Amino acid sequence: MRWVAIRNVRANSVLAQPILDERGRILLARGVLLSDNLLVKLRTLGIGSVCVEDALTDDIVGKDFISPHVRQQMLDATYSSLNDLASGTHVRYVRGARLRQKLRPLVEEVIEELRNLGGAEQFGTVYLSDGELYHHSVNVALFALSVGLGMKLSADQLLDLGIGALLHDVGKMRIPEKVLKKPGRLTDAEYTEMKLHAQYGYEILLNDHDLHGSARLISYEHHERMDGTGYPRGLVGGDIHLFGRITAVVDVYEALTANRVYRPAYLPHEAYELILGGGGTQFDATVVDGFVDAISIYPVGMTVELSSGYRGVVIHSPRRQTQRPLVRVIEDDNGQPVSQPFELDLSRELTVQIIGCEI
Repeated sequence: MRWVAIRNVRANSVLAQPILDERGRILLARGVLLSDNLLVKLRTLGIGSVCVEDALTDDIVGKDFISPHVRQQMLDATYSSLNDLASGTHVRYVRGARLRQKLRPLVEEVIEELRNLGGAEQFGTVYLSDGELYHHSVNVALFALSVGLGMKLSADQLLDLGIGALLHDVGKMRIPEKVLKKPGRLTDAEYTEMKLHAQYGYEILLNDHDLHGSARLISYEHHERMDGTGYPRGLVGGDIHLFGRITAVVDVYEALTANRVYRPAYLPHEAYELILGGGGTQFDATVVDGFVDAISIYPVGMTVELSSGYRGVVIHSPRRQTQRPLVRVIEDDNGQPVSQPFELDLSRELTVQIIGCEI
């Protein structure tokens, strides 16, 4: 299996991982043949890449963060929670314990799966343009919990971190869609409006009295920065809650490495270097270190383009040097299959760089 940009998928390729909508419902199941018509529809939905079966990489099996059914449940719970919270009727009359009771079993199951996995090795997700907010929220929660586990947070802390991270962008439900999904650069006025989502989110979550304060603060503080340059309050250093500091790092990384309506995705190592560069200034250095330990930025199964002209598939990402993975080369510089696939260890072949990937 390997991840391939939708523009490079050949007709009648076999889908190796299901495609989910914003609610976690299966749009296309594993094993479906991707006809020309289906590929056109997927492009229309804003899908940038899919995971397909491939004879040259059949032995490559990446480990997902979580099992497919749990990811589906997370998407469904996130969709319903964000929409319910954004409803004025729900916000006024919801019983305080309802949301935490709803999310707690699911988040605890996710924590257990992540603990058993021992790190974020593979992070395969397909974005639909209409479901971007929900997929992003789930991904941020998974990243945040992976970092939290590495930082040895307690069970109660992990629970609040996971719930708060799932809900961190609930304030965007109050931002006009024309601003939220604008395909170009925001005007100064639009950017000011967009920044209000942090305040809106905190106000919405204040109505759920069962949520712990630390979980609510994530929505309020995930855009704060250690040097005081963030928003909405311009907090500095330790004045930002630990959960806000964790979510700040993973929120930026996840957003940068996903295709957006207004820009293509950054290469994972480019986003990774931006995070590293911000450690100790914009981002908490301890959190950045935890992020480096927890996340594989070039996951197993990702198709990459090398500076040598070859194309290959990641088969292993070493810890703390995940920007230079072990790659199986499968295509030459003319895009033709090589006569014999071979492995290239980028941690040793320092003159070869990753210059593109299919996400």
